[in-house]
Amino acid sequence: MFDLSQLLYFVTIVEQNTISKAAEVLLVSQPALTRSLKNLEETLEVELFDRKKNKITLNDNGKLAYEHAKKILEMAHNMKTALYEFDRMATTISIGSLAPAPIWALTYLFKQKYPGMVIEDVIGNSDTSLIEGLKNNQYNIIVLNHPYEHNDYLSIELFTEKLYLSVPPAHPLAMFKEVSFQELNGESILLMSKIGVWNEINLKYLPDSHLLPQNDETVFNEIRKASALPHFRTDITILRNNDTNRVNVPITDDAAKMKYYAVFHKDKRKLFEFIEQEIKDIDWKKV
Repeated sequence: MFDLSQLLYFVTIVEQNTISKAAEVLLVSQPALTRSLKNLEETLEVELFDRKKNKITLNDNGKLAYEHAKKILEMAHNMKTALYEFDRMATTISIGSLAPAPIWALTYLFKQKYPGMVIEDVIGNSDTSLIEGLKNNQYNIIVLNHPYEHNDYLSIELFTEKLYLSVPPAHPLAMFKEVSFQELNGESILLMSKIGVWNEINLKYLPDSHLLPQNDETVFNEIRKASALPHFRTDITILRNNDTNRVNVPITDDAAKMKYYAVFHKDKRKLFEFIEQEIKDIDWKKV
């Protein structure tokens, strides 16, 4: 019986028109390709090429064999891809979220519950992309700022995150007990760029502010320590690591509060239903 490498060599010879070109593409010697082709013909008990001096031409047998060989190679590729994806799904939990805090929480809970699993995470750009990713198995679980009403999926309420403005004690805004986006509009504000939906909220409600986004957290922290620039924090990040050298002023707008919901397929109920109870008792200082 022929093997897949023989079919690959045969298909490459056909598509490159000559054995010499196929050898260059496959990084295989010409004699090895010639032997493989001869063995394939002996196995199939037909000749696939008409041979003339220094030239071979695909015959009718070869044309039919080429069509079948392409299909077999494609099926083999699809099989490998499907098995890889199946194994990945069995050993990996992939999270898609519209903000970082739910990823921190879910990753912590999953590592406690399933220490052998690999945890992957992505901050999505939109509800649409996250839901589509959940449906096509790019994600096992996603986090939205609303329940997802669908018969095939379950939604679990996680927690609410509230936005604060962090300023040095000598900053004029440090005297405020609370502040609104309207009062902040026009300020220069230091900003971490990879914060998902919070970025959209800042752009929407602070159109006249000079936002200074930073991709690198180390650079962000150096600027924060060396300057009096305000930056945003949330009640979650304050619980995780409070900076006692700064004053955290709550932002009053409704848009500064975000309630999160974990969404997953009903088939994953046994895998994820523990979240509903465990999230209530999470210790953010350990997350």
